[in-house]
Amino acid sequence: MKINNMTWKRKMMTGALATSLLVLPLSGCGQVTSDSKADASEAPKTEEMQQETGHNFKNINYSAERYLSYIYETKSTEIKDLLGIDREQFEAQQIDFFADRAGSVTPIDYPLVIQYENFYEVYQPEQIKTEYATAMVAYFEQIQGDYSIEKVEKTSNGAEVTVKTKGIALNALASQANEYMDSLIGFDQNMALSKYPSDEVQKANAVLQFWAMGQLYKQGNKAPLLDEPVEYTLFFEKDVDGNYKPSDDAMKDVYSGSSKSTYEDGKEI
Repeated sequence: MKINNMTWKRKMMTGALATSLLVLPLSGCGQVTSDSKADASEAPKTEEMQQETGHNFKNINYSAERYLSYIYETKSTEIKDLLGIDREQFEAQQIDFFADRAGSVTPIDYPLVIQYENFYEVYQPEQIKTEYATAMVAYFEQIQGDYSIEKVEKTSNGAEVTVKTKGIALNALASQANEYMDSLIGFDQNMALSKYPSDEVQKANAVLQFWAMGQLYKQGNKAPLLDEPVEYTLFFEKDVDGNYKPSDDAMKDVYSGSSKSTYEDGKEI
């Protein structure tokens, strides 16, 4: 939830102006009232309150909402101020995130030989990973603005943010990939994996799914969304200036938290 405190700030400024008009004549006589002492003692608290509720990164809600908008809504407002990189660099990080995880499931070291009907093409490992990763980034962007910050718990070095959002049904997405390959008339799975060593063919079946997910996305496919929202937490670290910045694991927390390994059909947006 974004907090618009312009009216509140205007009232505070008006109050401060009125106080200064009352105090200034007395200060010329060398007198200090108890009210002026109270005003001075409250000033740091007022400044801190403005920082924590304003449109700045000292406000944890503001930082969290900005970061989530970069992933779910492809926004870029203040992205360099918050992350130190521009939108293009952030998108490269997203692609690398999924490409690396695809490679951790099974080594994508050999090309796929895709043949069906009159179609024939060899897909190189980097192409398979990049097209899969591009699809996954886009699938999570289906969530758009359908998320909210449910709770914030501050710690000594940052804050833990609980997010409620739509989620992706991962097993159902894998089923879409399998159904796509089944629909290809004349598709030869053995031919597709012919470049893989015989002792790696079983692992390479996952590579076929990655390939199919990328192909489905290029054809306009939508990922199956969960029927019920999910909740997850991510951590923001507080820097020396008091700004909340996403931790190194923030992207992993968002993507893993916004999905479930389920065959639930879900609903499309």
